[in-house]
Amino acid sequence: MSSIDLGIGSTATFIHLIPEIFLGLLGFAILWTGVRNIGERAISWITFSGLGIAALLVFFLDPSSGSAYSGVMVFNNFGKYFAIIMLISSMFICYPFSTKNYSKSEIFYSTLLFLNVGMVVAAFSYNLIALFIAFESVSIGTYVLSSFGKTRRNLEASIKYFFTGTIATAFILFGASFYYLGTGTFSISSSALSHVINSPEITIALAFLIIGFGFKLALFPFHQWALDTYDGTENSVSAFLAAGSKILAFMVILKVFLSGFAFDHTAVFYLFVILSIITMTYGNISALSQSNLKRILSYSSIAQAGYLVLVLAVVAGSGSPTSTVSEFAIAAGMFYSLVYIFMKGGAFITMNAVPKDNVELEDVSGLGKRSPATAVSLSVIMLALAGIPLTGGFLAKYYLFLALIEGSLWWLAVIAILNSAISVFYYFRVITYMFARDPKEGDGAVPFSAKAPVVAAAIITIALFFIGIIASFMPTLISAAGGIFG
Repeated sequence: MSSIDLGIGSTATFIHLIPEIFLGLLGFAILWTGVRNIGERAISWITFSGLGIAALLVFFLDPSSGSAYSGVMVFNNFGKYFAIIMLISSMFICYPFSTKNYSKSEIFYSTLLFLNVGMVVAAFSYNLIALFIAFESVSIGTYVLSSFGKTRRNLEASIKYFFTGTIATAFILFGASFYYLGTGTFSISSSALSHVINSPEITIALAFLIIGFGFKLALFPFHQWALDTYDGTENSVSAFLAAGSKILAFMVILKVFLSGFAFDHTAVFYLFVILSIITMTYGNISALSQSNLKRILSYSSIAQAGYLVLVLAVVAGSGSPTSTVSEFAIAAGMFYSLVYIFMKGGAFITMNAVPKDNVELEDVSGLGKRSPATAVSLSVIMLALAGIPLTGGFLAKYYLFLALIEGSLWWLAVIAILNSAISVFYYFRVITYMFARDPKEGDGAVPFSAKAPVVAAAIITIALFFIGIIASFMPTLISAAGGIFG
C-alpha cells in the first residue's frame, strides 16, 4: 500500500508536519512537568526554547514539495513566513508571564504550545474547513489564556471574549456553508476556483465571512470585545491577543478574501476600502480622549487593524492579483506584521512596569526618572506605532503607503497618512507623561524582569528599520508574496 493510500500524501508531507507534532508532544511534556513540580522559570525557558526549535524546523523545511491532502495544505514561503513570525510572537510572552508566579503555570505554557499547532496548520491551509478548525483551536486556547490571573477583571474579560468569539465562529461557519453552495468546494486556492462565477450564495458568503473574521481582527464595528478583553486580561496575554492572535487573523483574511474570492475582487475592494477607512479613523479618534493606558493601546490596536487591511484594498483594486503592485502590497503587509508583533506586544508588556491592573496615564508619570531605560524603550515603541523615522514602524508604513500610491489609490494613502498624524497626538501624550511630569509619591524602581522585555522590543523595532533597508528584506518578501494564492 502506498503512502497516498494511507492518507499521508508523501514522505515530504509528513516531514512538513514535524513542527506541529513536535509542538504537540512538547505541550504534553509541559503538563507532565507540572506533575513533577518543576519550577516555573524552567517551564518558561523550556517553552521558549521549544517554540524557537519549532520556528527553526519550519524555516529549514523545503517549501517546494507543493500541496498535500488534495490541496488542503500548500507548503510555500508565504506560509513559512507567517508560521515563523507567529511562533516568535508566542516566544515573546514566555518570559514576561513567568515573572508573575501564577499557580498551575504549566497549563498556560502547554496551552500556548497547543494553540501554536493551530497557528502553524493555519499558515499552510488553503481549505475553509481546515482553516476553521485550525483557527478555532487557537481561539479556544486564547479563551483559556485570557482567564489567567483569576481576578474579577480577568474572568470578566475572558467571558466577554468567549461569547463574542462564539458569535464570530457562527458567522464563519455560515459563511463557509454558503461559500460551498456558491463554488462547489471548500478550497480557497485560486487555481481551484477559475470556473466560479458570481452568485447570490457568493455574496452571502462574502458578507458572513467578513463579519466573522472582522470580529477576530477587531475591525469596526466588530471591535468592542477587543477593548474590554485587552484591558481586562493579564498583560502578557493582552500582548499576545493584540499581536500574535491578530496577525493570525490578518493572514487568514488575506488568504480567504484575496485567494478564495479572486473571482469577485470588485466587491472585496469596496468592502475593505470602507472597513479600513472607518476602522483606522475610529480607532485613532477614540484613543485621543482616553486616560486609561491599556485602552489607548486597545484603540490603537483597532486603528492598526485598519492599516493592515489596506493591503486587501490595494490587491483587490489592482485588477490583477499577480501584478507587481499586488505582490509589493502583500509583501508590505508581511513586513508590517513582523514589526507589529514587537511594537504592539512590547507596548502591552510595558504595563508590567506599573504594579496595578487598571493602568492610567498618571501611573506612568515620571517613569523617565524612575526607570530611564523603560521610558526610553516605551517611547521608541510609541514612535514606531506612530510611524516616526528610524523605527521599523516608519518603514512598515512607508512600504504600505507606497503600495497604495503605486496602486493608484493616492487618495486612500492621504487618508491613512492623516490618520497616522492623528495618532501622533496620543502617542506623544504618553511620552509627555513619562518625561515631563514628576513621579507619583511611593513609586519605586522598575524591576529588571519588567524592564528587559520592553528594552528588547525597542531594540528589535529599531533593528528592523535597518534590516529592512540594508538586508534587502523586501525583495525576499515579494518573492514569497505570490504564495498567498496557493
